[in-house]
Amino acid sequence: MTPDGLVRTSEIAVTVVVLVLAVLLLASLRRMPRGPRWVVVLACLLLYAVVVVPGAHTLWFVAFPLLVAVYPDGVITPRWLWVPVGMLAVAAFGDLVTAGMWSESPWWGLVVNSQLLLLLAQVHRYRRRSSTQERESVRWVILGTLLTMASFAATQAAFGSIGEGSTGSVVAAQLAGLPLLVGVAVGVLAPRALDVDEFLRATVVSLGTITALTVVVRSLPAPDWVRLVVVAVIAAPVALTMTRVGDWLLYRGRPDPDRAVTRMLAALNTRTGQQETPRTVLTAFTDALYLDQGRISGSWFEPAALGPDTSTASGGESFPVEYRGEVLAVLELPPRRGESTLTRRDRRVVDGLLAQAAPALDAARTVVALRESRARTVAAREEERRRIRRELHDDLGPTLSGIALSAAALAARTKDPEAAELHRELRLAVEQSRELAYGLRPPVLDDHGLVAALHDRVGGPDVQIDAPEHLDLPASVDLAALRIIGEAVTNARKHGAAPIGIRLRLRDGMLRLLVSDAGPGLPPDVRAGIGMMSISERTDEVGGTARYDRSTKGCHLVVDLPLEVS
Repeated sequence: MTPDGLVRTSEIAVTVVVLVLAVLLLASLRRMPRGPRWVVVLACLLLYAVVVVPGAHTLWFVAFPLLVAVYPDGVITPRWLWVPVGMLAVAAFGDLVTAGMWSESPWWGLVVNSQLLLLLAQVHRYRRRSSTQERESVRWVILGTLLTMASFAATQAAFGSIGEGSTGSVVAAQLAGLPLLVGVAVGVLAPRALDVDEFLRATVVSLGTITALTVVVRSLPAPDWVRLVVVAVIAAPVALTMTRVGDWLLYRGRPDPDRAVTRMLAALNTRTGQQETPRTVLTAFTDALYLDQGRISGSWFEPAALGPDTSTASGGESFPVEYRGEVLAVLELPPRRGESTLTRRDRRVVDGLLAQAAPALDAARTVVALRESRARTVAAREEERRRIRRELHDDLGPTLSGIALSAAALAARTKDPEAAELHRELRLAVEQSRELAYGLRPPVLDDHGLVAALHDRVGGPDVQIDAPEHLDLPASVDLAALRIIGEAVTNARKHGAAPIGIRLRLRDGMLRLLVSDAGPGLPPDVRAGIGMMSISERTDEVGGTARYDRSTKGCHLVVDLPLEVS
């Protein structure tokens, strides 16, 4: 094929592509809801006319300003952009009437540079007023622009000129504008047909890597083999750096699905993550998506929320966490600030996290069920011990004592050795029943209550007890509280941390215990000893929680014990 034939073929190819895009845009008008989006189609058609119609280059100053001002929803935002758009249209009309004389004037540069104002306005619109779908439409245009610029740069590098000189330069220049034209059309017709962010990220990484390596090679005064070695050495680090740059530009550093899952699993493997699995899962979602709020709820745990109440967040979505056909929890995730919905990549991250969060929540639910079952068992056991102790103390003990007194009177009156032996055995039985009753539960706890038991067991000049006068508590709770406080006071005295303060309060169906001392407090890397493990085990037995408050000086043990077991 001759050079002229090749140029003509490229012109025909560009014209065919533009005509196909124009037909698709016109056909889309029938499917578009009524509204101003037809203005976007009109601006696109004007832009295409500049490309394919000979002598229509002046229309650029109408098509480009109008397209930038109304893209992608057809509404000029902000409203004052009508002024520069109108002025540029007047300038284009004047240049057309004067046969190009205006464009030869010195002041025409101001007309050209005024288009930058429109681009700045589009940036403001993108950041402040565009919805998620509108942003995706704009990113298609950005993708097309980058590819077109890269095509022109490659043409310049290959042929030394753009659109003039050799046949290759002319053909490449004609084809270089196609990515921009296609990007504009795709942004209007189907912005979500493909994941534009992945294409844009790959483009940024590729162009950035190639540009960086080209600059290094050209600026290095060395033989070709040295340049080749340098490129081989730095290619991987440069590509990795550009990948991070692309991630930051497109995703603001948000992790991909694999990294998001890895971070969540690492958080779930910590002690806090295991104790508060629903909140840990929620935090993993909000951190991975860069959300400032979110909520997770379920029938087997108290709802957890981050940030403001998400029930009033516009555009929020609910994601059920299902495991083996059962819904374990429901996540409520609003879009990021400034966006209207989650992006395609966000949904891939959500899907990846949901797949791993489901078994973690199922395991947590099983642990909760086991704890509740153990708490019910402990509560039933302590209530039964309380009943048995009372029967021993109130019924069997007095009965045996009465029989022992009768045996003593009989032995004194008859001087019968067998009666004396019976008296001794009965007294021994009374002592054994008393020891048995005391072994089941501390008598002071049932006879006088928890506060009196604390004064009896841990009271002293170094202990101050602040508690309600009367506490009507379940048998398992008052015993656990007595033993937990006793262990904490023993640890404080062992380390010379007096004075010791004990505070008991009832609120929200919980008994809160606070044991404070004046010691140096727990070191950051403290390892749990027998005392701390005993406190944790007795707390877990009744379904409570225990923690150490390190915000102030001293050691402060905070324990919450539920008064009712579910």
